[in-house]
Amino acid sequence: MFTDTFKFSAEPVTRLNKLVMDTCENLVDAQIASLRGYMGLLEDQAKSATAIRDFDGVKGFVEEQPQRFSQLVERLTEDFKQLSGVAEGFRKEAGQLFQPDDKPEAGGTPATPAKQATASTKKSAASGH
Repeated sequence: MFTDTFKFSAEPVTRLNKLVMDTCENLVDAQIASLRGYMGLLEDQAKSATAIRDFDGVKGFVEEQPQRFSQLVERLTEDFKQLSGVAEGFRKEAGQLFQPDDKPEAGGTPATPAKQATASTKKSAASGH
């Protein structure tokens, strides 16, 4: 019967749930670290702006802006790398979760459902059924 051959295991679903939760946690951690970094940059910018007392202060503030912009770009680059790492980790882990657990065929590669279906179709055609 069909029900005899169909076996449901909660393990893949549990592993997928754990992967999703771990990835969400990593994303939240990355966003919090990112927010702290941007708040630090903003705080430094605000301190520089409030320190302006005269024309020389304005001149110095304006001259700092390229450096501040470079810091912002560096922070954005770091954040992008961190988020890319989280996404890549998720992709790899999810790919492993969805790999078939079949035993390797004679050639050493796992039998995919498509290969199994093709093999059974060939057997049926050869036997005339």
